[in-house]
Amino acid sequence: MTRRALVPAAALLVLSLVAASLARGTPYWGPDEVAGRAADGARSAPESEVLRSAAARALSAAAARGELRDTDYLAVFGLIAEFLSVWQVNRPGDPNHGGIREGEHLPDIIQTDNTSEAIWVWSRYYELTGDDQYFDNIIRAFAYSLLHPAYAEEGGSLPSTGYYRMYNCGWAACAELKFRQVYGDDTYLAYGDACGDYIRDHYLDMSGPMFNDRVNPPVLSWAAGNLYIRGLFDDNASWREGALAHARDRVKPWVEAAPSILAIEEWAMSGGATMWGLLASYFAEYPGEAAAWLALYKDEMDLTATPGQFTNAWNGWYALGHRAVGEALDDPFHLGVHLSLTEELVLEDGDNDGGIPARPEDNDDQDQTWVSNYLAFMGLSPLLPGGAGAPPLAQREGPRLEIGPNPAPGRTALGFRMAGPGDAAVEIIDASGRLVAALRRGPAAAGAHSVRWTGADDSGSPVPAGVYFALLRTASGRSVQRVALVR
Repeated sequence: MTRRALVPAAALLVLSLVAASLARGTPYWGPDEVAGRAADGARSAPESEVLRSAAARALSAAAARGELRDTDYLAVFGLIAEFLSVWQVNRPGDPNHGGIREGEHLPDIIQTDNTSEAIWVWSRYYELTGDDQYFDNIIRAFAYSLLHPAYAEEGGSLPSTGYYRMYNCGWAACAELKFRQVYGDDTYLAYGDACGDYIRDHYLDMSGPMFNDRVNPPVLSWAAGNLYIRGLFDDNASWREGALAHARDRVKPWVEAAPSILAIEEWAMSGGATMWGLLASYFAEYPGEAAAWLALYKDEMDLTATPGQFTNAWNGWYALGHRAVGEALDDPFHLGVHLSLTEELVLEDGDNDGGIPARPEDNDDQDQTWVSNYLAFMGLSPLLPGGAGAPPLAQREGPRLEIGPNPAPGRTALGFRMAGPGDAAVEIIDASGRLVAALRRGPAAAGAHSVRWTGADDSGSPVPAGVYFALLRTASGRSVQRVALVR
């Protein structure tokens, strides 16, 4: 049964195939467009660092005021849903009717991936609230998607260069499934199935230009994860096996041969997508292998993105990847990284309109819909009712590390309390996960403890200003907090 009597699913799929030859979406951002935007909009490295330090100071100041633990994630999610509705094309008869514009300053770029992401966000909003005010927006978005289907997007389907269709099909398969789950409406099942079949029947390799060799692992892993989830829900063995083939025969060996793949930041993707996809496909099928594999490779995934073209988007994927690791291992450190990155992205909405930009140094009138969708899907949703996995770090039992002052002007105190005697270690690590300073290691009595960090590494040399992580490890658990070091 469908929620509303609309066009039959089979007819919609036929319509999409015919219409695909008559209408095309706005050109996607391939390697040339990304390079051109980078050349036009790049700031000098020192300026970028200053701006990022300002963002870190804002995050830390909010943490000091206690705002991070009081964030109303559902309210933020609702703002994003509203933001998307503002930027949906509503011109009946126009081939772009129902599509989602790229961003506030990019209103003429209207694409299928943005639109699929919005379908997921609006469907999840209904699941969370029971408020179906965006149902008509969803129907318009599906109408656009059928005119510009994910599997017919630009870039072709060659294994070396066909990342964009694969990426789009991952989102479309995910969005149609979410819509069907929460509305009980199978109107668009044929479209979702077609996207699933595309992922199963195509693959990506690492034999193309450097851009494609970098973007193909996270894209293929993202698609494989969604195909596996869809295969489980619909009891489709061919989809499950297709997803496992992508993960087992390609993505997993790529990572094992070059673990730095988990720290790739290219186009809209980062290594967090690679990690999530493997855990959602191969290691969902073989969970007994996860702990040993993650022990070898999880630390290759960055804790935060290098400032660049799409910093906020890359951090969205890292948040999702760390969430997946935290859930797989029941590890509060990785759950804490997810929470911290989510909070940082929430603070990127400087004008409180539900939209965030692609990078911290962009202005509030440069919010982009797809980056806002990333925040909703990768950051907020796991922290809301029905989100997968364990509760946020702030709600878990175990030790907690307190830092002040933070931002740290070259010196700060790190305090913690031991419920009973035992070993305790406090360490500073950088954004790549490298140990900077071991502040204490060894036995600790029950009660309060404090150590100081002077902004230096273990050799006594001052380290550059920037974002670091303070890690407390005890027998009862771990705690991680960001430290913004300023000079």
